[in-house]
Amino acid sequence: MTEKLNKIKEALSALKLKDIYIYDFQDFSPFFDYQVIATASNERQVHAAINHLKQAFPEDNIRVEGGTDNRWLLVDLEDVIVHVMHKDERDYYQIEKLFFERKQVEE
Repeated sequence: MTEKLNKIKEALSALKLKDIYIYDFQDFSPFFDYQVIATASNERQVHAAINHLKQAFPEDNIRVEGGTDNRWLLVDLEDVIVHVMHKDERDYYQIEKLFFERKQVEE
């Protein structure tokens, strides 16, 4: 696992996010190398995770996409896309099913 992925996983784990999965897109997408999915138990935790990632990568131009309700936010870290999802949103959308052909990165 790359240093950047370790840093992302540590930042999310520090806030007790659950079910953190990393998928490898290096041979698939020209726009990013990895996608990370993490589950938050409430909206505050989603927002806190975004702030934690911004602190972990202060030198990067971090772009955040998502609604104002803080239930599913996407963080663009250039070569890594991070999805921080409220548990209900993750259960409903089940985006992992979109990645069934992608290899999951192990620690």
